[in-house]
Amino acid sequence: MQDSKSFELHAWVDESMRPTRDDERMYLLGAVVADPSCCQRARDELRGVLPRGARKLHWTDMGDREKRRVTGLIADLDMAHLIVVGTPLNYRKQEHARAKCMERLLWELGQLEVNKVFLEQRTQSLNKRDMALIEHLRGSRSIPPRLRVYIEQPSTEPMLWIPDQVLGALGDAESKNNRWMELYNGVVERIDIVI
Repeated sequence: MQDSKSFELHAWVDESMRPTRDDERMYLLGAVVADPSCCQRARDELRGVLPRGARKLHWTDMGDREKRRVTGLIADLDMAHLIVVGTPLNYRKQEHARAKCMERLLWELGQLEVNKVFLEQRTQSLNKRDMALIEHLRGSRSIPPRLRVYIEQPSTEPMLWIPDQVLGALGDAESKNNRWMELYNGVVERIDIVI
């Protein structure tokens, strides 16, 4: 039996922006939550379906056959998926949208008692902006002190590919193509906020 004091949950986070069915735009911030001791199989399987020459799996670069295969693989993993959907998105205020969605996502992950969160690396200045936001949220007690946030390279961490795939499926569902989300069979929790 596993010692409850040593049990941890980690989350890997990615973003996306997509149009909605009403021709609005939405900002999506998604996380996959898992026991880190059970993730090696997922990493190995994801690397196994990575197209030759690609550095990571990216939904918009994949054809239907690849999407079906990868979605089936991810849906079979024992992991939770959480997506915060912020609308309406003004592209000139994208960082504002990210901050609002990040605040809600990190709060939700804190409620799930996640210990570590890994954000997909962006530019150096945007990474600094994310970390400043996290310190602000920590200072205002919007996230628990035990929650640690790190920046990770998607080319070296396949767990970051999972939220990209789930966000892609949700984005397609918003464009009236629900076939990919149906494969997740209700294991994706969606939280809508106004930004």
